[in-house]
Amino acid sequence: HSQFAPHLAHHMATDESEESRRIRDDVLLLLMPIMNPDGHEIVVDWYREHLGTDYETTRPPEVYHQYVGHDINRDWFMFRQDETRVVAEQLYHEWLPQIVFNHHQTAPFPARIFIPPFADPVNPHIDPRVVRGVNLVGEHMSNRFAAEGMPGVVSGMAFTMWWNGGMRTAPYFHNQIGILSEVGHASPTPADHDPGDFPATFGRGSNIIPTLEPSIHYPDPWRGGRASIGQAVQYHLVSSLGTLDVAQKNKEDFLYNFYAMGRDAIRAGEAGGPFAYVVSLEDQHDAGEAVEMLNTLRRGGIEVERATSGFTAGGRSYPAGSYILRAGQAFRAHLLDMMEPHEHPHREIYPGGPPEPPYGGLAGYTLPFQMGVDFARVDQPFEVSSERVAWVDAPESRITGSGEVLLLSSMENRGFTALHRALGEGATVSRTAERFTVDGTDFAAGTLVVEGAAGSGGLEGVEEAAREHGLTVHRTTDRPAVSLRPVRAPRIATYQSYTVNMDEGWTRWLFNHYGIPFRTLYNQEIRAGDFDDVDVILFTGQSAQGILHGHQEGRMPPRFTGGVSEAGVAQLQEFVRGGGRLVALDDANDFLLEHFDVPVGNALEGLSNEEFYIPGSLLRLDVDPAHPVAFGMPAEAAAFFQSSRAFTVDGGGAEVVARYPAADLLLSGWEVGAQEHLAEQAAVVRVPYGAGDLVLIGFRPQFRAQPAGTFKLLFNALHGAAEGARAAAVERMTELEAR
Repeated sequence: HSQFAPHLAHHMATDESEESRRIRDDVLLLLMPIMNPDGHEIVVDWYREHLGTDYETTRPPEVYHQYVGHDINRDWFMFRQDETRVVAEQLYHEWLPQIVFNHHQTAPFPARIFIPPFADPVNPHIDPRVVRGVNLVGEHMSNRFAAEGMPGVVSGMAFTMWWNGGMRTAPYFHNQIGILSEVGHASPTPADHDPGDFPATFGRGSNIIPTLEPSIHYPDPWRGGRASIGQAVQYHLVSSLGTLDVAQKNKEDFLYNFYAMGRDAIRAGEAGGPFAYVVSLEDQHDAGEAVEMLNTLRRGGIEVERATSGFTAGGRSYPAGSYILRAGQAFRAHLLDMMEPHEHPHREIYPGGPPEPPYGGLAGYTLPFQMGVDFARVDQPFEVSSERVAWVDAPESRITGSGEVLLLSSMENRGFTALHRALGEGATVSRTAERFTVDGTDFAAGTLVVEGAAGSGGLEGVEEAAREHGLTVHRTTDRPAVSLRPVRAPRIATYQSYTVNMDEGWTRWLFNHYGIPFRTLYNQEIRAGDFDDVDVILFTGQSAQGILHGHQEGRMPPRFTGGVSEAGVAQLQEFVRGGGRLVALDDANDFLLEHFDVPVGNALEGLSNEEFYIPGSLLRLDVDPAHPVAFGMPAEAAAFFQSSRAFTVDGGGAEVVARYPAADLLLSGWEVGAQEHLAEQAAVVRVPYGAGDLVLIGFRPQFRAQPAGTFKLLFNALHGAAEGARAAAVERMTELEAR
């Protein structure tokens, strides 16, 4: 795609054919040559470095984006990355295009290109005119390929129209026709293919088709030969010219339908059911994340209003300053898809067979559930005096009381930002182990107690962070009369494998976003035990085999092969016995359970997809806020579960921090067998091991930086490590050396 884009620009600027003149007269083409230039550099540099070697066609051992690799294409309702924010501004605020075309690689082999129409299911919030428009553009492209004698064009496979997180799919919820193409052959190195070596069929799930026989979605099979980057560029070019041609020929229809879909969405919302969603910052567990959610919706083109006086809606009174999200707006489909629970249809690969996975493994992603935001759906129209806002400012900080002891709420994610400012500027910080009352105000367990000399930088840093992020701080004269745990800045290390792990990249982004210092550990350092300066090691979501073995020898340059190995396992065991902490997320827990003798098991081991299946969905989670790993959490949260883990616990001092409830587990998405196999099983467990411990979080509490409602489970797990025996021993040794 990065080679094709300037080719298309040159063609459209210089070609004098009748078609090009028509398109230039009637179509506005916004062409972004490349959305991820950092990733392009990484890929090109790796290829050039290994050109002419056995590793010429390998891929880089790092994510091809500063943080998230290919997940840059899965950030299109959350907009966490700079790249998606910039493009969303053009799509949903500035230009409002009728067609959005996203070029990718690679097509399912041996096809030369994948194009629409797409596969079922279709999200019920999408206007049917969008679906028809997608099919129209796809069929027009198909005809052009056939006319130009270019075989190997496949459609109707794998990619569905359900999820709202891709650059192709998010436009559907904005009345735009989202197009995806994926060309075959992803390397500058040519390759020759003998059709005798082709598999008999290709595809996925229920969409399996013959490789060499014509079929409805693959009427002109590619029968082998040479594949090259030039061929891939040409397929991209023809698909784009087909799209521009159909846009020109049907320009009035596309423009009118875009208007009509917005008009009808406004009318539907004004009729009610729902009429609006109301978000009051006064009712929030973490008001900062409520503001973040509102601004996430703003980035996606949703109109947000602020009440200028108190009002009543749905039988409930709201103060001035509450926020209203009216369903009567052009992008109503996006608003409803973000705010409403999802009910993904039950689909099987064949009748009575295993479930057919949704594209991308995503079935439910309701935004306020993920972010822990309280809101009210109001079905009937109501009157309110309000003003539209372009941006929602951080909530007003709540700094009360007087004195040189600061009490910082444990309920706000940004409290960890304030914590590190305080520690970095020399303040003394403790954490309460229980609930307490000061000056007539109740405080939860885990409240941070910040002390320092009058006018010290640490206290000023906390108040500065409070004003910036709208945090809750109470000043008092004396420290609370409850048990206090000293808090040190934890020395955090995250494991980074050479088998590319986007979950690790998202975690790095999250730490940087919240101002949490960390370092990265690679295989070589773990094998050598080179982590004396570390209190806690984090393994993000990754398979046990990927952690242990990594790339096989001969598949990559030698320094990128292998994993932590058995030698690394021994070093990690010694680290924990000596007082360190290991934290594992999702499937990385398999690695811990295999190599550490603890009284915890995988409650879901051995179950088939027919028995138990939960793709990316939101599940109800019962939490113990009195446990240090859950300080600041509400008693109930939403866990993002994507074929994740749950645990059995058999004594041995293991502590259950959170578990799945006995009933009503599914909040949003799709489940098979949850009640039978997941109910009442542990989701988060702390296990002592020698002088240290393990924290097992069976799901990904930081998945793509979306579920802010569970970030604190990760943050607490990491910060509690600095209170352990290893940190204390290192501190004593440092003091002795200083003497």
